[in-house]
Amino acid sequence: MPFSMLDILGMALFILLIILLPAIVRMRIFSAIEGAITELEDMDEKALKILAELTGAEDVTSLDGYLEFFIIPPSDIDPSGLADKYRRLLEMGDMRLRELVEKFPPAADTERRANIIMCIRVAAGMRGILKFLRHNLEVARKTGNLQVLVALQMNLGLIMRTARAYMDGCRAISSSLPIGDGAGPLTAGMLIDDRDPREYLHEMVYVKKRFMGKDVGILRPMGTGSRLGMIIKALEDVLARDEFDEIIMVDAAAKLEGEKTGAVACGMGVAIGGSGVEKWFIENMALEKRTHSIIIKMSPEEAMVQMTEDVLKGCEAALDQIRGILSESDAESILIVGVGNSSGIPDSVENPGEIRVKKEDNSRE
Repeated sequence: MPFSMLDILGMALFILLIILLPAIVRMRIFSAIEGAITELEDMDEKALKILAELTGAEDVTSLDGYLEFFIIPPSDIDPSGLADKYRRLLEMGDMRLRELVEKFPPAADTERRANIIMCIRVAAGMRGILKFLRHNLEVARKTGNLQVLVALQMNLGLIMRTARAYMDGCRAISSSLPIGDGAGPLTAGMLIDDRDPREYLHEMVYVKKRFMGKDVGILRPMGTGSRLGMIIKALEDVLARDEFDEIIMVDAAAKLEGEKTGAVACGMGVAIGGSGVEKWFIENMALEKRTHSIIIKMSPEEAMVQMTEDVLKGCEAALDQIRGILSESDAESILIVGVGNSSGIPDSVENPGEIRVKKEDNSRE
């Protein structure tokens, strides 16, 4: 059966499409990744400007070196003592950042200095994402590897969502606003009254009081500056001199898609995120005792941006959980540990309604 001109043209177009399709796909992926890199470069500049305002630095480019600060992980050829090496390196890194920040005149204000250090960490994380995208783009250009590009594009939405959350978090911390990761310190702060005597150790506040017929210790990072606190050192000092029968840890935790932001769950074990180094040391100290964990659920992005009303309500629900554990427990003494970022959260939170949260709910259910 003879082919018509239309059939021949259709076959030619089909063959041409097969030949050109990889090039078209590659061009579209290149365009999407280049657009993301442009957006990240803009965010990087904005983060530097925020740091310049906080530090009082006149030359923004002088702050570039602070965002290039790094810590080389220890060798894991011999795993013996690896956790101790990680701990020493992290502590040395924290100390070095403090020394660098003390060069700036506004650093005389301890709360502002805490915000500067945390903003440097956040901005450095955002720059790391920018470097990762740029590196993979250049590798794909040089090698023509379409698989690298496709894998990158498949995850580009999640990568950029994280980067934008870093940017929003940098803005919130620079303005000393509470962020989602402050759920643990906020919940613990609700148990502290203004009149309670406080002790400050290793960037954490410690209160011991009589509450609900029990001897209760409360440990959380100092506020209102952005701090995580040196929780290992603080717990070592507290547990070395004060005896507690049980421990309750409160922290923000990543929710699964479909779960409600601010939902509260109670379980057993050590609730703390991060690199895992702190978790290892705290488990060695805490798990000799009955250790409860209360988590306030939120997405990873919500943990980095200004706290929402849903998270605040979750903290109030977590406080009810703590009261429930205290009333049901036979223990005479219980230590409550609030884990997280104390940005914008005072040591004592007698009126949670005064916490500056987002009024609108932008959470992704």
